[in-house]
Parts: sequence; C-alpha cells; structure tokens
Amino acid sequence: MCLKDFFHMPIKMMARIVSVVAFMLAVVSPALAEGPALAMADTLYAKGEFSKAAEAYLSIAKVDGDSPELLYNLANSYAQAGDLGSAVLYYSRANRLDPTNKDIKNNLGYFISKVEDSNRAELRGKKTSVAPDHATFFQSARRFICADFPRNMWAWIGVIAFILLLAQISLYLFCSDVRLRKFGFFGGICSFFISIVAVVFAFMSASYYDSNDRAVMMAYKTELLIEPSSDAKPATNLLCQGTLFDIVAEETDVEGHPTWYKVRLNSDIEGWIRASDIAII
Repeated sequence: MCLKDFFHMPIKMMARIVSVVAFMLAVVSPALAEGPALAMADTLYAKGEFSKAAEAYLSIAKVDGDSPELLYNLANSYAQAGDLGSAVLYYSRANRLDPTNKDIKNNLGYFISKVEDSNRAELRGKKTSVAPDHATFFQSARRFICADFPRNMWAWIGVIAFILLLAQISLYLFCSDVRLRKFGFFGGICSFFISIVAVVFAFMSASYYDSNDRAVMMAYKTELLIEPSSDAKPATNLLCQGTLFDIVAEETDVEGHPTWYKVRLNSDIEGWIRASDIAII
C-alpha cells in the first residue's frame, strides 16, 4: 500500500489504522525508553557510583512503575551507598511484590539483622529486646496467606476453581454416565468450597498489600517519645536507621496530613516518632 492509497481509504478504516498504530506506539515507547535508562543505571552501579545509580533506578520507577527487579536493584544501590534506611525500605517493597524471590528475602533478612545489631549496641548493656515479638499462631497464619505468596495467586486459584465448578456442574446435569455424574457432583462441591476460600484469601491478601501499617525509620538515629510532642520525654533508647515498625496510631495537622506516628517494635519498644523520620512500606 502506498501513501496515496492510504489517503483514499474510507474515513472509518483510516481511523482504525491510526488507532492501532497509536496503541502500538503507546505500548512500545515506554519499553524503548526504559532500555537506555536502565542500561545507564546498571552502568553507574557497575562503576561503583551507587548514589547516582540509586537516583537513576528511582527515576525509572517513577516513570514506569515498580517491579520487584527494579526495586531490588534500587535497594542494592542504597545498601552499597550506606543508606540502610532506604535499602530496608526498598527490599521490603520488593519483597511485598514478590515474596517468593529468595535473593530479595535473603538480602532483607541480612540488613534487618545488621540494624538489630546496631540497635543492640545502643542499649549499652541494657537487657531490652530489639527484635520483633514472636508471632502468634493467627499472625503466622495471616502472614502465610497474605505475605508468603504472590498477591494475585489466590485470585487465580479462585478463578480456576470456579471454571472447574462450571465444568463439573455440566457433567452432573448433562452426562449420562453415572460415574462421571458422581465425579461432577462431588468434585463440584470441592471446587465450590475451594473457590469460596480462595476468594476470601484473595481479599485478605489485597487488604494486606494495600495496608499502610508498616514503616521503616529513615532518620540516622532517633528516640521514640512518650507523647507526640518535641518536648516529650524519650520512651526508648536511640534507635538506628532501617528499624522496622508497626504503625499503631497517628496524629494529623488541620489539613489531615500525618505529623506524628505511634509505632511499635515489640512490647519493650513503643512510642511516638515524627512522620518525617519514617517511610511507609
């Protein structure tokens, strides 16, 4: 087809072609743009310019969105640059997106242990735990359901179980073979319960993923306070950058922006911290 033939096409056909081309450009352009930017970030990391590499990976994430691999590279860059707070933050976010990735999980565990060692050193011999409390049975079960599998897995299991349910109902209603009808009946009951459980777990997983109840301390060192006030007395010893907290409560300004968070590490370490000193996972 030459250009002259294109301009003699019906308007509807021309519009369809233009729409298809525009869609293909919209899909392909970000990938083409990401390639050189990602290569540049990888080159900076290989040269040992870790702070610049982190900035480059962060720019890519802002444009193209987060992915486990990109967040992992970003966390590695911050770790090599000595920024433990940002390293733990982005390892945690990468782990939330892909909890099955062993490299992410291992690196996160390693740097959490380093932060715990730093917090333990700040105790100056005091017998206070700096590790999270042991999880209860229900907390462990919730974590297994919500955090140890990809967040869409339960939804896919529910969809597959529902499709099987429809097929088994069809066997029971329309098949003349008694054995197949029995299989359709009892298999349908199993598929029905599996689909219900999977849907419940999928909602639990989505709620866990969207929750904002975990945070990382970004300040180099700070104390938790007994009240949400700069004049309040310390509630704890100094804690170090990269400490992970559960968020218990918050104080907001007149515009509704959080200014203070009440956070908890364990039964011994709980108090208030400025919102600017932490980052939400």
